[in-house]
Amino acid sequence: MKEIIIGLIFSLTTADAYSATTSTILLQSIVPKKVAITITPVSVASALDLSTTQADLKVASVNESSNSKTGYKVTITSANLGKLKRTDGSEVFAYSLKYGGSSVGLSTAAGSSFTNASASIVNANKDLNVSYTGVTPESMIEGTYQDTLTLNIASN
Repeated sequence: MKEIIIGLIFSLTTADAYSATTSTILLQSIVPKKVAITITPVSVASALDLSTTQADLKVASVNESSNSKTGYKVTITSANLGKLKRTDGSEVFAYSLKYGGSSVGLSTAAGSSFTNASASIVNANKDLNVSYTGVTPESMIEGTYQDTLTLNIASN
């Protein structure tokens, strides 16, 4: 019995002799990069009155969101290079565009880019506005005139 008690005492004291007094743990998570753009059209966007001159008519609200540490860039392009084109013909109707109050050049396939170099969290709403000089219906060939705008967002 004496041997068992001595063995037990020896086991307890040797375990304490090899214990660490400090230890660490690493807590970690990876936050993915998220950049997104959402367009919310106004009903007038699909029913423009081309006979009435418009100045900065709001056709959509655009939401930009980003958590990119390098910022982001929004590029706007026009399928018809800044013109409404008759869907079953070649006639066009010119317009100009503003994004967040800034003029947008649509006359080339590259369109226009707007850069936000901020390394912060962004959740911004911007208006998309069109302007044009109205033309009487008698001065245009009947039909549907349209253009498709593409807004792309990408991190810098």
